[in-house]
Amino acid sequence: MRRRIENYMSYVESMLEKELSSEEKEQFVRQFLIQLDFYQHERLIHLLVTLAFAVLGITSLMFNYVLLSIPLTVFSFGVLIFLFFYVRHYFFLERSVQKMYTYYDRLMEPKIFTDNVINP
Repeated sequence: MRRRIENYMSYVESMLEKELSSEEKEQFVRQFLIQLDFYQHERLIHLLVTLAFAVLGITSLMFNYVLLSIPLTVFSFGVLIFLFFYVRHYFFLERSVQKMYTYYDRLMEPKIFTDNVINP
């Protein structure tokens, strides 16, 4: 997913530099909004999974504190390792979507996008 987002963002940056006709701009904005919606959905799903891992990690640590079990300790550390990578990926998604919002703002600037194509 990371590579896909990075590739798409570089594509958007290259398209922002081009001089596009009205129809091309309209088509590009519509496609951009569809992609942005996909990435927002992906971000929401990863937020929910990250929260589930956080709850699982905290719960397993609490049980481990009470039971002092070696298998539970190994499980707790495994969950915390996964949680670390989920949080890292979630923040990448969050930063990417926020950057896409700035791309959208640039697309809607009057000097770049002068036609009344899609104004929210």
